[in-house]
Amino acid sequence: MSDAPTAQSGKMNLLMVLHAHQPVGNFPWVLAKAVAECYQPVVQALAAYPEIRCGLHFSGPLLQYMLANNRDLVETVAGLVDRGQVEMLSGGFYEPLLASIPARDALDQMAMMNQATRQIFNQEPKGFWLAERIWEPSLPAKLAPAGLGYTLVDDTHFYYAGLAAKDMFGYHLTEREGHTLALFPTNKELRYTIPFQEPARTVDFLGRAYAAHGPTCATYGDDMEKFGLWPETWEWVFGKGWLVKFFEKILEASDWLSTTTPSDFMATHPASGRVYPPTASYEEMLTWALPAEASAELEDIIHELQEEGRFEKMRRFLRGGQWDNFLIKYRESNLMHKRMLWVSDKVAAAGDKDQARDHLMQAQCNCAYWHGLFGGLYLGHLRQAVHEHLIAAEDILDRQEHGERPWAACAVADLDRDSNDEVVLSGPALDAVVHPAYGGSISVLDLRAQRFNLADTLTRRFEAYHQKLVQAAEAQEEAAPACEAEGVASIHDRVAFKEEGLENYLIYDWYDRACFQDHLLAPKADLEKFQKPDYGEWGDLVTGRYALVESGAHGEEAWCRLKRASNLFAPGGPYPLTVAKGFDLGPGPRLAASYRLTTSDPATPAFRLAVELNFTLLSASDPGKHLVYEGHTHSLDHAWELAGVGEMSLVNATDRFSLRLFTGKAATVWHFPVETVSNSESGLERTYQGSSLTFIWEVPGGAGKWEFQLAMELS
Repeated sequence: MSDAPTAQSGKMNLLMVLHAHQPVGNFPWVLAKAVAECYQPVVQALAAYPEIRCGLHFSGPLLQYMLANNRDLVETVAGLVDRGQVEMLSGGFYEPLLASIPARDALDQMAMMNQATRQIFNQEPKGFWLAERIWEPSLPAKLAPAGLGYTLVDDTHFYYAGLAAKDMFGYHLTEREGHTLALFPTNKELRYTIPFQEPARTVDFLGRAYAAHGPTCATYGDDMEKFGLWPETWEWVFGKGWLVKFFEKILEASDWLSTTTPSDFMATHPASGRVYPPTASYEEMLTWALPAEASAELEDIIHELQEEGRFEKMRRFLRGGQWDNFLIKYRESNLMHKRMLWVSDKVAAAGDKDQARDHLMQAQCNCAYWHGLFGGLYLGHLRQAVHEHLIAAEDILDRQEHGERPWAACAVADLDRDSNDEVVLSGPALDAVVHPAYGGSISVLDLRAQRFNLADTLTRRFEAYHQKLVQAAEAQEEAAPACEAEGVASIHDRVAFKEEGLENYLIYDWYDRACFQDHLLAPKADLEKFQKPDYGEWGDLVTGRYALVESGAHGEEAWCRLKRASNLFAPGGPYPLTVAKGFDLGPGPRLAASYRLTTSDPATPAFRLAVELNFTLLSASDPGKHLVYEGHTHSLDHAWELAGVGEMSLVNATDRFSLRLFTGKAATVWHFPVETVSNSESGLERTYQGSSLTFIWEVPGGAGKWEFQLAMELS
């Protein structure tokens, strides 16, 4: 392998880094398709053009898949590295956001990828791929022990630091606490022409840059998935030969244009200057991170400035939020993130922890923690992959502590960092996270042996892109992509709808969905209204604060007792109402919720207590996943009502487990699927997020005490 730098000091150097990633938990068929339609043909094209030099980054999950299923592709890449054509970039092995995880875990992730790069490609990595270009000023010091010298950010980061368009070439140095790091800014012009426009447009841009700035480098760092996996790109990139034409166009301009790698350019060119970017990412990410209403407003402002021709002048001063805002925007994301930190602390405190650490690192894969143009958080199988590995890591550590003997534990701590304590009830079969300050609800219901969080549902929320459904026909007409000779539309510029009538599913919840959420229903509330949800809530128990009266564990059982002094907000009221609510976990795979309602006013009208469970089996259409009552199967894909239910079963035959649900008193049961309209690369689509299963009991009027129970047992 040649180590001699080959960057051309008298030419414009195009510095390309292609990043390939598939998230932990993605479907095998998706990875197979990605390899066949994107990664394999891109690597083959590079192999056919040895003069084209570039950087490559394969994330750990994808690399593991290719080693198991496409070793010939890995060996081809290794051959490109050996002949000096390709430089492999390191990074967090399981593609975490390095700024959002503890430093000890970030360094473990980097060390794992560094080692893989040495072992698989026989190359010492010199730089790293920064997942989603999530940058924080602390990173140079945080990651210094990894021993890597450069990374790629967007030109957005440089603009936010006050630099101008002329500064988006070459590289700059940044530092924190004296630890330096080189930053290459990826040029937005290149990101939006490669591979979406004819190669001549990219080469013309590079020619103008060469004339204006002289010998330097222009950096293109972006997702390899744009080369075949994004909608309509396979036909454009490979069917119509864009990639080959692009390589040929570069070679035609070899008298002034060459390609090189980041480390070779650094070896022959000094830094252009110093820069201290603020917390940032690419422009679209920062827009998505804002609250939905603010996100829509910012998009409107950007479009107005673009139409007025003022955007380029204003872009340095116009920015969205930061990635951390997703932890506020989506409660589900924050719960995953804070559980990850909880498990990270347990791993750090443990002794023999290598296997648990690997599960923790897999749970740090970033994709399920946020949502923008891509499904991300809205994809249930990716969320479950995070929960699966968090459960596995914690289970390994608990087995080391307790062995195989029965046990139970209760911990009271502010798990989600909202200033309110949660109660974590744990045992060898089940875990439950109780939120006294949020209606005494349960956000986590882990089945340990199955590595499954049954409560992992998603709340129906307004998203900025829902506005596109208001005038769907006009939006489709404006955004209809043209796969003509001049190019294809980027997914940032196209709008597509994957089925008719999606606007009918734009229903928004007024509360964050969880398990054991308690409603007080007016007499006229019915299932149809409950789905909206616009049914006349007579209580404040769903989001109200319960006091934690007692908690503890003994032997095989753990428990907590909650209490709330509330009111029934019925006509003529309010009427005083006290609710005592308790949870008992164990012995064995059992969780029971108990209720005692006390009214003191003889004039209290009759009402209904409705205890809602929001659960998921990941699919409403799988016939192996359903509810069974008195021997009859009830599907998860539509709404239905049953009366006089004392016991029923939630069956997951596909994954070989079932959950018996039983009550102390017969109840009416309502069920409906919880579905969202979410964005993806291929368009807006309806997505099953879980099921609402509600047990309803009549409470007679007057003063008195009434007790109810709802329990579940895994089998």
